[in-house]
Order: sequence, then structure tokens, then C-alpha cells
Amino acid sequence: MVSKKIGFTKLIFGFIVILSITFFSAIYSSLTIKDNSKTILHINNDIYPFMDKLAKFEQITLKSKMLITNWVYLQYNIDDKEELKKIISEDYPKIKKQILSSLNKAGHEDNREDLLNIFNLMDSLLVIEKGIMQTLVSFDDYQNPIKVFEGEEVIESQVIPLSKEISDLTEKFIIHTKKQNDIIRDNMLQSLNKLEKTAFIFGFGMFIIILLSVIYIQRNITAPILKVHNILIKLSRGEIVHQKIEKAEDVIAHMADALNKLSENLNQTALNASAIGQGNFDTEIKLLSEQDVLGNAILEMRKSLKEYSEEMEAKVKERTIEIRKQKEIIEAKNKDITASISYAERIQTASLPSLDIIEEELNEYFILFKPKDIVSGDFYWFTKIDDLFIIAAIDCTGHGVPGAFMSLVGLNLLSAIVLENHITEPHMILEELHKRVQSALRQSSTANQDGMDAAICVINKKKNIVEFSGARNPLIYIQNNEIYKIKGDRKSVGGKQSAAKSFTKHTVNIETDTSFYIFSDGYQDQFGGPNNRKFMVKNMYKMFMENHHKPMKEQQIIYNDIIESWMSLTDQIDDILLIGFKL
Repeated sequence: MVSKKIGFTKLIFGFIVILSITFFSAIYSSLTIKDNSKTILHINNDIYPFMDKLAKFEQITLKSKMLITNWVYLQYNIDDKEELKKIISEDYPKIKKQILSSLNKAGHEDNREDLLNIFNLMDSLLVIEKGIMQTLVSFDDYQNPIKVFEGEEVIESQVIPLSKEISDLTEKFIIHTKKQNDIIRDNMLQSLNKLEKTAFIFGFGMFIIILLSVIYIQRNITAPILKVHNILIKLSRGEIVHQKIEKAEDVIAHMADALNKLSENLNQTALNASAIGQGNFDTEIKLLSEQDVLGNAILEMRKSLKEYSEEMEAKVKERTIEIRKQKEIIEAKNKDITASISYAERIQTASLPSLDIIEEELNEYFILFKPKDIVSGDFYWFTKIDDLFIIAAIDCTGHGVPGAFMSLVGLNLLSAIVLENHITEPHMILEELHKRVQSALRQSSTANQDGMDAAICVINKKKNIVEFSGARNPLIYIQNNEIYKIKGDRKSVGGKQSAAKSFTKHTVNIETDTSFYIFSDGYQDQFGGPNNRKFMVKNMYKMFMENHHKPMKEQQIIYNDIIESWMSLTDQIDDILLIGFKL
């Protein structure tokens, strides 16, 4: 009896062990999958939106730097100015509030001090930008070189370095945040891998238990039954049996099959969970029963992930279609606008004086003319009247279409002043041009303050002299390998200027070979080079000195190559006009 009880107890104990392993495996797998589902929802609902807000803040930082730079250098870019005001008053406060409010949900509360430091720097940057905006407001402010210079200095010394510091700190914060997010994702993947390995171990363990159970049953149940069977056969034939049979307890014959099925199902469950985690939402899930906790949890996870994936795909498709439509509309409008501007370019080009006139008078000359936006606010003008040859480089307010309109006004007025009214002294030409621009634009009764900067040279070959007058723009000339500069008067053509202040006439003797250069401010103000700074007038002096002895046409190629190389990594910011001639 003792042996029988021990044998039966072993069978019961083995069955309990198998059930315990199955139960704990199911509970462990269910909890792991639920935790991973929560992690996925946390990533999608909290972490990804938080990262999007950080990226938007980084874009706002870069955009504010660009727009405040445009504020200083581009007086009439109204859209950029309004956008900068909106960033300061609306966009930045909004994104700052959103980031701080979502910091805790995203699981980065420990990084709040770093984030507050970035926002403090951004607040300081916006204070600096507001100061620039309050300094450069009206046309007179932009005509005040001290204010403009101070604005440029603040951009160079404060805005650009501080913007870079903010961008670097933000990028560092984003990288740190991504690393923390990657840790969360890696932990989730490790958890799924651990689940897969655990299920495999449980299955293998149950296989061993089943194998041992089969051996035990074979040894303690099947063998005795066979012995009983053999004895019964012998007895049925009338044989006398001397063998004694020990009694054995019966055991459930199908236990091995049930355990094998359980082992297979656990292994299949682990494979299904891994496949769903990789995005295979069509993976077939077979429930062991209606009360299959693990199977139902996997089905719920598959449904949740599939719905979220389909929702995201639909949003992406919707946004892609919307962006494509907007792109087509913008491209169509750009095509129409470009066609109109190209036609305006032909009109402007036809309005400029014919090069045949200058070819007859000057053997050595060049005109480097590079509009920023197809049509130009800069223009050149020359004509011959009596024994005089007059050549001018004019820089109108603005560039593109507005500047081109002003250039047509200037071309017509210059022709009328010189050819119709026979005014040939450069300072008198500027005085008359000043009055006629004010009259043509009705500047005494309107808010219009558009005007021109100019450099005019009158060449008198009989007297071997060149007379020059400038409205803000200078004349550079080189004699006997020495470079000289005649500054233009600090007065523009047009706008509200002091009536008492008149333009000055300067005279240059040309008894020896002399190279002359007149230009707008587009060349010297162009940003570029390794540090993205202005080219500056001093570099133009150096450039002229190194090349003035060369033919003018060759100089034109050299100066064009220099400025193209200088702005190879940035955009052209203004029209460029440079005229050179040698007498």
C-alpha cells in the first residue's frame, strides 16, 4: 500500500507542477504584453508629440534668427516683419507652454532645468530682437547709418551666437531625449524577447516533464497492466500461474497528449506575440478557450495596434494628398508670377541704354549686372551729349518688381534731365533727379519715401577730367598704382531730405592712365565666405588693386567669379551692379 500511495502522489504532484507552470506562464505573458501595450501607447500619445514640439521649437529659433536678420537688412520685407512679430507674441509662448505642460507626461521631468535654461536663453534672444525691432521702425531709422550699424552689430555679436547656443542646447536636449526614448523602446523589445525565451523554456520544461511522466507511466502503470493481461491469457488457456502481481493505481491515459498540446500552444503564443510586435497584424490567433487570458490579451493588443497603425496611415495619406494639392497650386502660381516677371525683365532690359553708345566712347569698360530676382532695382545709364559722356550706377529702393518700377522711373527722368533739359553737371543732375522723383511719387503729400542712391560720372576727354557726384555711393579710382575714394554725399535721391543740403561735384584729372569703379551696395553687402559675413568695401579695394592693371573685360570675369564663390553657400540678398572703365 505504501508504494501505491507514493506512486499516485507522484502523478498528482507532476500534474500540479505542469498546471502551475502553465498558469504562471500565462500570467507572466499577459502582464508582459499589457505592459508593452501601455509602453506603445505612451510612446505614441506622449513621447512622439513631445519630440514634435521640440522640433517645432528648434524651427522657431532658426526662423527668428533669419527674420530679425531680414529686419535689419531688408527694410521693406513687411511679410517677414509680421511673421517675426507673430513668432514673438504667439508662436513661441504657445510652443513653450505646450512643451512644459507635456514634459512630465513624456517622462522627462528630470530634464526640466535643462529645458528652462534653453527657454531663458530664448527669452533673452527675443528681448534683444525686440530691441532691434524698436530701433529700426521707420524709413528715417533705416537711413540712419548709426542705427543700422548698431543693428548689424547686434546681429553679428549677440543674435547669431545666442541663436547658435540655443540651437546647440536644443539639439543636445533632443539627442538626450531620444536616447531616453530609445531606452524605453529597447526595454520593450527586450521584454518581448524575454517573453519569447520564457515561453520556449516553459515549453521545453513541460516537454521534459511529459517525457518523464511517460516513462513513469510506462514503468508503473502500463507494465503492470500488461502483466495482468498476460496472466489473464494464460488463465484463459487453463494454465497455472505462479507469478504474483502487485496492484497499481490507474492514471489518466491522455495526460501526455494534453501536456504536449499545452507546450505547442505556449510556443505558438510566443511566436504570435513576436510577429504582432513586428507589425504583422494578420497573424492568426487561436484561443484555447473563451477563458484563455493570454490569447485574449494578445487579440486585444493586435486590435489596438492595428487600429492605431491604420489611423496613422490614413492621416499620412490625407496629409500627403493635401500637401500635393498645395504644391500644385503654388507651382502654378509661381509659374504665372515668374512668367510675368520674365516679361517685365524684357521690358526693363529694353529700357536700358544700348551698349553701342558706350562701345563708341570707351574702349576699356565692363558692366557686372546681377539682378537678385530676375528684374532689378539697380540699373546703369549712360549717354553722350555734346563733347561729354555721362555714365551712372543707380540703386533704387528695394529689389525685384518694386525696385524695377523705380528703375523705370529713374531711366525716364535721367533721359529727360540730360537730353531734353541739357543739364550735364553731375551734382545738378542729382539735384534735378531728386526734385523730379519727389514730384513723380508725390512724396510731399503721401507716405511714400522711396528713392535712389547713385554715382554719376561725367567724362570730358577734351579737358582730361572726370566730374563725379554721388548720392551715398562713392567713386573709386586708381592712378599710379594708388587707390583713391571719393565719398558720395550722405543724401539720397527722393524721400524727405533736407532742402538746404545739396550734392557736391568732385573733379579728377586723368592725365595718366586711370581706372574708375562705381557700384551699388549689393556687392559689398553680400553675405558669404567661411563665416557667412559681408564681403565689405575693404575687400573690394583689395580686389581692385590686385586686378586694375588687367583688361576691363578680364576684370569683369574675375569679379563675377569672386562674388559667385563668396555666396556659394548662401542666397544673393540684393541686386549687384559694378561698373568699371579705364581712361
